[in-house]
Amino acid sequence: MKRVAVLLSLGVFLTVSCAKREQEPQVSSVNFTPCQQTKATKSGLSDNVDVEFTSQGVQITYYNFAVTCDFTTVDVTHTFVNGVLDITQQGSPNQANCICYTDVSYTIEGISQNKVNVIFINGEQVYCYNDDNGGKENVTICCTTFAELPATFPIQNPRIEGDSLKMTICSSGCDGSSWIVELVACPSVAAVYPPLMEVRISFENKELCTAVPCREFSFNIESLQMPNTNKVQLNISGHSLLYEY
Repeated sequence: MKRVAVLLSLGVFLTVSCAKREQEPQVSSVNFTPCQQTKATKSGLSDNVDVEFTSQGVQITYYNFAVTCDFTTVDVTHTFVNGVLDITQQGSPNQANCICYTDVSYTIEGISQNKVNVIFINGEQVYCYNDDNGGKENVTICCTTFAELPATFPIQNPRIEGDSLKMTICSSGCDGSSWIVELVACPSVAAVYPPLMEVRISFENKELCTAVPCREFSFNIESLQMPNTNKVQLNISGHSLLYEY
């Protein structure tokens, strides 16, 4: 009886393990056009990437992808961490000294739009989630790379109240009524818990007065929530804030 119980337990474990593997995002339906010596222009497209979410997952079409002339296939791999889908695609073999171009399409199954904040292909960002918070200040999810984030901008009294990130900004100007302020957040791919986001303030001030007004700003940060966790660590202008939801 013990042996039967062990076998049954092992069978359940293998079944659960297989189910988990089946739920992991998988690349499917990789297609590509024959090698072209020059970039093709189709319907105004030159170097362009189409990203479309379907019931199966996310469908990628990459136009004019540069490969070596000896390529016979395109290999696609990916990682998906903290809402960041990082895709690597490469023609194979990759040994010839000449370059040609192909249009590549494929689907990464098992990824829904509400779980993706940003998509990179070979280090280039091709998709990001933007959120206009209905009258409050705008929040952008990583429409840039870490290296291109706005410079750190001084803020005062940053705090999280519910789903709002609030802070005070002081700068030279008249009354601050024309200031344009945006929150730019870039999820880290580092495997840390809670997940980490680098957050910066994009600040535009064209006021010419010599006064130094201060204004409080409030950002709805519900769009910064990540799947499979109820907390996110936000690093902003030297402050570390824990967002729990």
